[in-house]
Amino acid sequence: MKKIIFFIAVFTSVTLSAQVQEAKDVATAVIEKAPTYPGCDTGDKECFQTKLQEEITKNFNSKITSSLSSKQQVIVQFTVSKDGHFTDVNVKSLNKDIKDEMVRIFSLLPTVTPAAMKGDNKAVSYTLPLYVEPAKKKISNTLVAPSQTQNN
Repeated sequence: MKKIIFFIAVFTSVTLSAQVQEAKDVATAVIEKAPTYPGCDTGDKECFQTKLQEEITKNFNSKITSSLSSKQQVIVQFTVSKDGHFTDVNVKSLNKDIKDEMVRIFSLLPTVTPAAMKGDNKAVSYTLPLYVEPAKKKISNTLVAPSQTQNN
């Protein structure tokens, strides 16, 4: 069985920003601690991206790509909630099977330690663009930011 290659390139050079709403004013601040994937050091962005990459690669059903006639772009938007769950998964894809597969994979992800700012857990939203290539059975991506947090 061919392995699917999955790349996340940017996470470490990204500043996660938070929007904190107080009354009618919106202040922007920097997240002090990024979400932490199980098995990673607290707030380790590189480890988070590596573990996320491993889970998506491990769980992606490569048979789906055999029906593709050309390279497909997939955009996955998701939130790591204040309680560490992957929520609000929104997938944009022209291929319904790929869309369903990405939603399925994100439903399997473990609970993580949520992002924090000033001692409070914060929800952080991410955008993950992917390219799925039929001939190479390959997925590649870059995690896009700045990611926005939500005060939930």
